[in-house]
Amino acid sequence: MSYESFTNMRSLLNALAISMNLINRDMEHHHEQTAYLAYQIGLEMGLESEALHDIIYGALLHDIGAVISPEPQNIQEIESHGREIAAIGAKMLEGLEGFETVAAIIETNQNSYQENRALFEENCENSETCLDIAQAIHLADVVTSLFQYDQPILNQVRGICDIVQRFRGTEFSPKALDAFLKLSKQEYIWLDMALNPQFLMVFTGDIRPISLDEAVKLTKFMSRIIDYRSSFTAMHSAGVAASARRLAELAGMDEETCKMMTIAGYLHDVGKLRVPNAILEKPGKLTEEEFNIVKEHTYYTRWILMNIDGFEQIADWAGFHHEKLNGNGYPFHIDASELDLGSRIMAVADIFSAITEIRPYRAGMDREHALAVLRQNVENGAICGEVVRLLEENYETVDSARDRESREAGQRYFRSLAEKKAERA
Repeated sequence: MSYESFTNMRSLLNALAISMNLINRDMEHHHEQTAYLAYQIGLEMGLESEALHDIIYGALLHDIGAVISPEPQNIQEIESHGREIAAIGAKMLEGLEGFETVAAIIETNQNSYQENRALFEENCENSETCLDIAQAIHLADVVTSLFQYDQPILNQVRGICDIVQRFRGTEFSPKALDAFLKLSKQEYIWLDMALNPQFLMVFTGDIRPISLDEAVKLTKFMSRIIDYRSSFTAMHSAGVAASARRLAELAGMDEETCKMMTIAGYLHDVGKLRVPNAILEKPGKLTEEEFNIVKEHTYYTRWILMNIDGFEQIADWAGFHHEKLNGNGYPFHIDASELDLGSRIMAVADIFSAITEIRPYRAGMDREHALAVLRQNVENGAICGEVVRLLEENYETVDSARDRESREAGQRYFRSLAEKKAERA
């Protein structure tokens, strides 16, 4: 395995698109469709390869600010709070190397053509390209939001074109609008968006290699999307990643494997994007029906990660974190014979982080109580006694790593939440 080309951007983007689809079934495939149409508009406008890649990233991520809201949302509700969501999304991208242009585009995505023309001329070094990228995404977002999925797509083309043409030169640039109108005459464009969303990234994805170090940074960003849906989980993935990495180091794993364990920690709960917030934040005991929904999340986690080139081992570690050595876990019911050291570490790191991190409704457990819970799980045949012993012998080291990363994630989340409330005030 080459750690300099550990995976590729197309695989990661595809996984991100699948993850975004889990959040709300009313928005299923909206982001891929927006990315595909924006990419096609960009091609028709004659944009260069780097700008086309920024279009794909920006289109896939243009609504990420919506995940911080606990309210159920559909496309129309998101569009009505578009500027607020755009500002939060740009903040979530802060510090992600290589995504500076994308963050700026997302922040201004809901602006009209006239607003962005003045803004980019003043603040963007390559103002014309930035404006073209923003306009391609904005126009594609509006067009795909107008789709009626229960109606034949080709019967909607004329009506959609009529609507967007009313805003030539005000909401949409003539350049982007003319490119779209030319594309609109090609039936396959509409049929691709309506019928083949799962294949869109195959045609439009960036296949440049991603190193293991880059993958760690990108998956740390992805973990924000997972955790920011709820104040109950705002710091969980960061804590699991830090705990898992430290335990892996103590267990003698090499540096590359420890980085893979970190990635597994960041993404272990990506399947929870499918679980409604009402269940995630329920204060009392879950019903059997509600717990059955929760049980789905590790299946979705493994399914998503198996779609990323080079993530096969990571997918197992992340997807098996609720399996038990005695075979009574979920959803695969595998036992000790199939759970390797990485999977065992992940199970311990998940429980440890969950019971020691601060949540809105309780303080985290102290050392004595946390170790008591872990030892009980060992006695019940659920988790590995050797990994728990390793944690107990190095408790301060592991806990300080968890606490540091958890607090950083929590501060970022609550700062974003405060900014969102200020926007609404």
